[in-house]
Amino acid sequence: MVCHSLNEIFIDREGVWYFSGAEMIRKDIVRYFYHYLKRDSDGGYVIEIGNDRCRVRVEDTPYIVRSAVVALCSHSSRHYIDLSLNDGSNEGLSLDAPLRIGEDHVLYCMVKKGEHEARFSRPAYYQFCKHIDYDSRREEYRLVLNHVSYPLTLLKEYTRQGSLEEK
Repeated sequence: MVCHSLNEIFIDREGVWYFSGAEMIRKDIVRYFYHYLKRDSDGGYVIEIGNDRCRVRVEDTPYIVRSAVVALCSHSSRHYIDLSLNDGSNEGLSLDAPLRIGEDHVLYCMVKKGEHEARFSRPAYYQFCKHIDYDSRREEYRLVLNHVSYPLTLLKEYTRQGSLEEK
């Protein structure tokens, strides 16, 4: 099966899925498609289920951070930022990967083992920013969780050449 433009699957900038222009309201189907959503060699998105492959047009990112709350890891007793994503999953924010500041000051992070970028919703952005401090001595932003401070690497929007600049 190959999807054609009449049967296009589209994800808008809010993470809402559409098929042939109509919103996909069956959340179980959308979650099923998320399970098989992959990046292709061109950097685009496809759903691959067995031998079936369908391109997915994505307006911004397929994943949206719906909430960002402080949680306590049961194994290490360390605090972390728990991200709730629009596919129904939760995962810890990776502090190893840089955050990106996009157009209109939208914040992005890497999710799904660093394979996909996710855009913070406005509520998640404000939840996250409650834990950010600026260290003027070091001239850097830091994430502070339970009095432990972690440096953040922020990247600016893509340059005209397509590379990222560190902020």
